[in-house]
Amino acid sequence: MPEPLLQQQLNIEKYLQDHAEGLSAFSFASIFAWQDFFQFDSHVIEGCLCIFARNEIGTFLYLPPLGKNIAPGVIEACFDRMEKANAGSGVTRVENVSCRQLAWFPEEKFSRYNKGYEYCYYRPDIAALRGNAYKSKRSSYHQFINNYDHQYLPYEEGMIGECLDLYRAWAQERAQAHPDDIYGHMLEENQKVHERVLRHFKRLGLTGRVVKVGHKIKAYSFGFPVNPEMFCVFFEIADLKVKGLGVYIFSEFCRDAALGSYKFINAMDDLGMEHVQQTKMSFHPVCLLPAYVITKRNKP
Repeated sequence: MPEPLLQQQLNIEKYLQDHAEGLSAFSFASIFAWQDFFQFDSHVIEGCLCIFARNEIGTFLYLPPLGKNIAPGVIEACFDRMEKANAGSGVTRVENVSCRQLAWFPEEKFSRYNKGYEYCYYRPDIAALRGNAYKSKRSSYHQFINNYDHQYLPYEEGMIGECLDLYRAWAQERAQAHPDDIYGHMLEENQKVHERVLRHFKRLGLTGRVVKVGHKIKAYSFGFPVNPEMFCVFFEIADLKVKGLGVYIFSEFCRDAALGSYKFINAMDDLGMEHVQQTKMSFHPVCLLPAYVITKRNKP
């Protein structure tokens, strides 16, 4: 049930305001979206909000502590809490740590590893698709607009069923094209994420757009501000059989007046999948934002 976490939304967002990180995880929408897989518990420790995620495997810290002053005692208290809950298992960790926050975890006490990157673009580049770097993308964009009768529209609540039907068809095609068990599991999980977000997009403050082709929804995209300069495209789905549609909705969303004040677009990570990486690199990111996982070093 989403209600308990929704009741904490304002408080969580208040703490998140002190951490204008570029990573997508630093948003209430990101936390809310994963409720089908984790039980989230938040605790204020020494003035910092600490958000723990728990499932049948164990408990971990979903984000580093949130607060104006992060004292070493807060970090220690979080690890103590996790170690007790996990009874010494290897689950104990802090997820989604940014480069700037690595300073909170000195290397003599903690180990770190980079779990991946989020792809960030200069929004006007994607909106305009100008220059030789975007020649092929412009071609795909024009292929779509010249060959399909289409509408670019705001998402409305009554569209959820059609969007989820599109997701299921898209996921089936992706799974057939890339028969990897891990990827297939991700596709199944993400259907629940999409459904939850689509149902609560207004409460979450998300901007949503759809593209209709022949009066049927063939693409949708949703996102939220990460900070005053960066907007995150949280997810985007396009019918793979409609040529150029993926480029069209990404470019059109970046051109949308609702995103006009943002300089950068965060298009999330590549899930560790080579074909996703290739697609995201083809749009020429201006930077890659690393996300780290922190564990405690074993005592000698």
